[in-house]
Amino acid sequence: MRCGITIFIFLILFSGCAVSSDKEDNMSDVRKPAVAGSWYPGDADSLERMISSFIDDAEIPDIDDRILGLIAPHAGYFYSGPVAAYAFKALMKNQARYKGNTVILIGFSHRPQLWQGISVWSKGYWETPLGKVSVDEKLAQKIMAFDTGKLQYKPEVHAEEHSLEMEVPFLQYALDNNFKLVPISFANQTLNDIENLVSAILAADIDWNKTIMVVSTDMSHYHPYNDAVSLDQKTLEYVLDGDTEGLLGWMQQGTDAFCGWGAVLTAMLTMQKIGAKNTVLLKYANSGDIQPSSMGRGVVGYCSVAFITGESSSNTDDSGDSSNETAPGTDDYSLNDEQKLYLLKLARNTIETYIKTGKKLEPEKPSDTKLAGDAPVFVTLHSNGMLRGCIGQMIARGPLYLAVRDMAIAASTEDPRFQPVKESELDAIDIEVSVLSPLRKIDSWEEIEPFRHGVYVKQGWRSGVFLPQVWKQIPDKESFLGELCTQKAHLDVDCYKSSDVELYVYTVLEFDEKGSGLK
Repeated sequence: MRCGITIFIFLILFSGCAVSSDKEDNMSDVRKPAVAGSWYPGDADSLERMISSFIDDAEIPDIDDRILGLIAPHAGYFYSGPVAAYAFKALMKNQARYKGNTVILIGFSHRPQLWQGISVWSKGYWETPLGKVSVDEKLAQKIMAFDTGKLQYKPEVHAEEHSLEMEVPFLQYALDNNFKLVPISFANQTLNDIENLVSAILAADIDWNKTIMVVSTDMSHYHPYNDAVSLDQKTLEYVLDGDTEGLLGWMQQGTDAFCGWGAVLTAMLTMQKIGAKNTVLLKYANSGDIQPSSMGRGVVGYCSVAFITGESSSNTDDSGDSSNETAPGTDDYSLNDEQKLYLLKLARNTIETYIKTGKKLEPEKPSDTKLAGDAPVFVTLHSNGMLRGCIGQMIARGPLYLAVRDMAIAASTEDPRFQPVKESELDAIDIEVSVLSPLRKIDSWEEIEPFRHGVYVKQGWRSGVFLPQVWKQIPDKESFLGELCTQKAHLDVDCYKSSDVELYVYTVLEFDEKGSGLK
């Protein structure tokens, strides 16, 4: 009996073999649910109550701009449902905008197929306990027309596969079952298939004001908890930065970043072409966070991510758009493009001079009063998409141009987490400069604005700081502050609520070589 229960839980958690349903029905134009009653409740009332409870518990910022795409997990609802709810609540909060849309739902087959290609379910309906959803046959046919050899209606690819099915009840609940569906599944995930599907979607003349792309995938599988969190955070950095090459390289190192990596790369490449300007992490957790009893078997990572058309009002400092000249919340602090280029070139020359000769660059004092004025600054280095060093000042200690010089040397040679940068690495280094507004002390943690404020916490001689960019990884305010207290300041997890703890906020103007056209 114990063995049977263990196997049942394992199947739900780790996205393994699905429960079969009647194959004759699955091969018809109505795709019957394959895992209802096992991976999620099989009756409508229970299913609706479960989804409702997940949606109610999910707290997300307002997203004023249009959502073009979502990433959501697909394990059993008992495990991944609380995370998936964040993605679909983002639609539900602006339901009138998204009802009646077509959802392009992309996943993959957990059972490798003999056929090499991509299956598009192009007719009929998909059914769950919450009812039937019509397939957008016109759009499906347009996508398939791009390459009728590699893009075909192959219902057997979908027949007992759970990855797409798990997202449909959430969509039905969030949109009152008022939408059409184009289910797409990779039979085998290959780079050629990804390129083919992206091209087919872009060639289909899609109205993205009435269309949403939803990607179904879990993250790393079976790793110990701390290893999984570290691996998944690095994976999410690539997604949030829109770095498809970096993500592909990361996976080629042998990391199981996403089980549905083909769908993720398809979305990232498509979103770059159709006007997505910002990528927002709505929620990250793993099975150990949701069901601690599962941690002994290793954990599975889950994320909800939104691709949006522009800089949402709740994420104005999170865009990574180097053309933004004013840091929100500062007293009109700005740098023009010429000033930014000066600082980036100065940082580059400083690092190259110091690494090659061991000498500190002595630049002439600029006549520009902005560059010669005092300002706190951080310099961050990335190499092949991975952090390579980051050192900065929370309080201005001198002119901005000299602060950039000094922090560039420190980031390349003094970050205790890394070996000093070698001359052979210089071409691969990408430099980012972050100029901080003055620290402003606040009376309560409730004054902190997610995605806008960086936070500095101090109690006695212990202190810690998070840049605003960290909201990408930890969007929940209390989780953000808890990590700041424990990880950076080595204080109690809720130290930010104590009356003897000092809290300061600031904003950041960030720009880098890639975004400025120097790399």
